[in-house]
Amino acid sequence: MKFVVGLTGKMGSGKSTVASILKEFGAKVINVDLIGHSVLSNEKVKDSLKKIFGESIFLKNQIDRKKLARVVFSDLNKLSSLEKIVHPLIRIEVEKQVESSDGLIVIDAAILHRLKLDKICDIVILIKSPEDKIIHRLREKGMNEEEIRERLMAQHDIVETDLVIVNDSDLLDLRRKIKNFYNEVIKSKLYHSTGEV
Repeated sequence: MKFVVGLTGKMGSGKSTVASILKEFGAKVINVDLIGHSVLSNEKVKDSLKKIFGESIFLKNQIDRKKLARVVFSDLNKLSSLEKIVHPLIRIEVEKQVESSDGLIVIDAAILHRLKLDKICDIVILIKSPEDKIIHRLREKGMNEEEIRERLMAQHDIVETDLVIVNDSDLLDLRRKIKNFYNEVIKSKLYHSTGEV
């Protein structure tokens, strides 16, 4: 039995924390950011991006993700060009990992819908957090105000979801919400056919 949960929400909302909590319950977590980083190491991708963005995004023949981010998050047309190259490859890798897994599978992706990964999910959950908390968390990760605003603007198109979990308190509260979700929704979906827990 397979049950695929799509986690979406703006960066800094707590998606990865929710994914970690679900991992404690036995979930296989697919971190789309990590897959995206891996795709950027692909030689064909590097060649394509060099043609579009030039040498300035490279450091020692590797794509410098910070430089690339500065370029694409300040210009939505450039972001679109990047997405046309990397999104199909990301989608293929995520689908492959989902196909080869069983049980509870969590796809952690800020842009789940833009990647069209919502189509392979049994349930899509939006992790929502107040903007001031998001900004505080991202500052703690070393991002400056301008970088934060640009990235949050680029992630504005979160649309249809099946469930919203609000992450506006502390870790204990979030853990309680995720445990309730797991007990009320996931357990029944995963174990209804066998009766096992």
